[in-house]
Amino acid sequence: MLTEEKVQVLEVLERTSTILRLKTSGGSGKAILYRTLHSDVQSGDWIVVNTTATKLQLGTGGWDIVRNVIDKPLLDKKKEDEDGHIMKARYLGDQHSSLTIESPESRTHQMFHQKLDLQGRKVLLCELHSMLPIVWFILQSQEVNIPLLVVLSDEASLPLAMSKHLTYLQEMDKFESISTGQAFGAQKESINIVTALQYFHETHEEGIILITLGPGIVGSSTRYGFSSLSQGNWANMIGALGGTPIWIPRLSGADERERHQGISHHTITPLTELTLTKSILPLPSGDYSNKWIETSLLYLETIENVSIKKVAEQKLLPLLDQVQQLSPFPLTSMGRTIDKDPLFFLGVAAAVYWYLSEDTHSCNV
Repeated sequence: MLTEEKVQVLEVLERTSTILRLKTSGGSGKAILYRTLHSDVQSGDWIVVNTTATKLQLGTGGWDIVRNVIDKPLLDKKKEDEDGHIMKARYLGDQHSSLTIESPESRTHQMFHQKLDLQGRKVLLCELHSMLPIVWFILQSQEVNIPLLVVLSDEASLPLAMSKHLTYLQEMDKFESISTGQAFGAQKESINIVTALQYFHETHEEGIILITLGPGIVGSSTRYGFSSLSQGNWANMIGALGGTPIWIPRLSGADERERHQGISHHTITPLTELTLTKSILPLPSGDYSNKWIETSLLYLETIENVSIKKVAEQKLLPLLDQVQQLSPFPLTSMGRTIDKDPLFFLGVAAAVYWYLSEDTHSCNV
């Protein structure tokens, strides 16, 4: 199913280097235009928008997506020295070339002829895009003076410009990002996750590497039918390359869906059924946390490849207070703030706290 509508631009609500957010005369009444794919528009212009997700009330935050700009000059970007030939969104109408870090045209091309050895380096695995700013502000609260190096996989959103989190974080000095596979819109592009890891490992001796998805992960209420099953693949690649995967658990004490209560099956299933390498799972520990995760803990403690690291709630709660004060926007997951679902935020905090406590770089934990 694909639905679209011809609408008029009523107002440009927001303009960044990568997107325009538009108020429109039809569809959902608002639309996103990706500036790398379409010509800019102004009030009065006519566009065609994809309304499929908004009609189904799925994802995109209620925004239609611009498919075509009517009666505007077509984009014709001349080839420059820094252009590459690796195609993103291949064989779709919006396919376009990118300069990836591995491209023969890239200054870093020679780096990727060598075998990668992560030499025991710890890499954070992060299922939900909403976890990313929480991780960032925990690091800021601890005055961690090394970069957060984020690899964005392509199992969810391909155009990452729609992410307000990423737009904000990419303005920060100690934040770097690479979009992999068919995803595009990070600060750098790569063909796959391994080369993104290789780039960060070779160029940043000091830095916290994290792999996550963009916004828009998919679930189906089935055992294996969800986007973040890929966490198992990430962990296996990290282990095979000599690194150690650190899982940020997805926890909830407020989700009405049983499969996401306590430790979500989106963490447990890929970790216990598809991961073949040694993995570390930090978890919050205390009266509140334990009542939610106790049953799952009994099972996880029987899995040979899983090493559980408990972090006391009283160490994490002050961190979360600082995080909310530092953030210029409300931190939420599934629409819930820290006070509505503290267990979710405690899970993220436990993983970052444990990582920092094991790391040799200066921090205040």
